[in-house]
Amino acid sequence: MVVRGGNLPTGEDSDDLLTWLGGLSGPQPISHARLLVCEQHGDERPMWQYVEADAAAGVARRRCLACANVVYALDSDERWTHPPMWACQGCGHSIMEVAAGLSTAQDDRVSWVVLAVRCPECGRLGGITDLVVDNLPFDQVLSEL
Repeated sequence: MVVRGGNLPTGEDSDDLLTWLGGLSGPQPISHARLLVCEQHGDERPMWQYVEADAAAGVARRRCLACANVVYALDSDERWTHPPMWACQGCGHSIMEVAAGLSTAQDDRVSWVVLAVRCPECGRLGGITDLVVDNLPFDQVLSEL
């Protein structure tokens, strides 16, 4: 991971995003970090997406740049607040790589999720929202992000 002027976290690739996300401190430790890609494309899944998120409401959705498929994070569609499209605070770019950090107990049930992005233009890393989860199975939560 690279840190540039002003000590803002930046990364050169999606691995840096996952490393940064896994190192975040919060109410619970991140036990798994996963890149979120569009599942509509077989083995060659696009990583670049548009993102809308409201950190105060804990809602987010992402839209695939290649096919426009939309995925709401967990129950975000039921509580949608119509937030603006996310744009990098460093360069204003609106296309992002998106990842999820999940906090799990020993039985692999998820209690907390953090969504984060990496700007492919300038490399800036940042969190976009977090979601409290009611101890749902890991695979179920991952499929709903």
